[in-house]
Amino acid sequence: IVEIQALGNETDARAAMKAVAKELKRIDKKFGYHASLITDLNTSHKVKDKELYNLIQYGIEIHRISGGAFSLALRPILDAWGFSGTHPYHLPSDEEFNKWEISKNDKGIHLLDDNESVYTEEGVGIDVGGIAKGYGVDRAASIMTNMGVDTGLINAGGDIMAFGEHTWQIGIKNPRGPGVVAIIPVQNKAVATSGDYERFFINNGKRFCHILNPQTGLPARRYMSVTIIGPTCRQADAWATAVFVMGIDDTKSMLEERGLEWMVIDLSGKIKASRHLKKYCPDRITPSQQKDLNP
Repeated sequence: IVEIQALGNETDARAAMKAVAKELKRIDKKFGYHASLITDLNTSHKVKDKELYNLIQYGIEIHRISGGAFSLALRPILDAWGFSGTHPYHLPSDEEFNKWEISKNDKGIHLLDDNESVYTEEGVGIDVGGIAKGYGVDRAASIMTNMGVDTGLINAGGDIMAFGEHTWQIGIKNPRGPGVVAIIPVQNKAVATSGDYERFFINNGKRFCHILNPQTGLPARRYMSVTIIGPTCRQADAWATAVFVMGIDDTKSMLEERGLEWMVIDLSGKIKASRHLKKYCPDRITPSQQKDLNP
């Protein structure tokens, strides 16, 4: 679900919203799981496209900076879990894990010197889900401002860009029940949340979510949710995933260097936040909010 809000001239706003809807559909079709440019790359292992080149270049940079906590080469193991829609969710077999282990490294992704060709080694499967939605939100906000809408908000399933002079009150979803756990004022910033509550299944009382640790191929089990606030949604999107996998203790300095604010909710319901966000956040999810705290 994508929510678009615009403040200003109604004619400009309606035209901009129409253009944004068209652009988001284009990005979804181009970078999605089915019959997309990503499908072509994973089949032929080479495509020539400047937009994809730039997106992958950014993902590789986050992979490097985060010490591998963010990865683009997860498609085969995401398929095995069923998180890419190939089949119902289930535990992968040892054979599927072994097959992915052989080529799991992002070093199998190569950007050629023409600045538009992407080449992947045999067995490597690309998934850009960790940055494509954020990229789409940034594109949407850019289109709106270019079409005369100075103030607005784009919300694509929790990836948010608030732009203009208005201060928006952004609710951070309770990951284990209805409502929100915090409301944060945001102006001219992007907000992205990675959580274990959107795509998951429970097997033998244990929760398995779609955010995988690139080192093991197993779902990360450090947090219920991670929220990052920063200048672009692409950046916030990628770092929310990296922190979800790596943990805030090992990434705090990286976030501070980039001027990114953060909020994390661990598996016990305890909430930690960066200095500027701490005043808006409770210490933990309250007992009344813990409808489904475990598993």
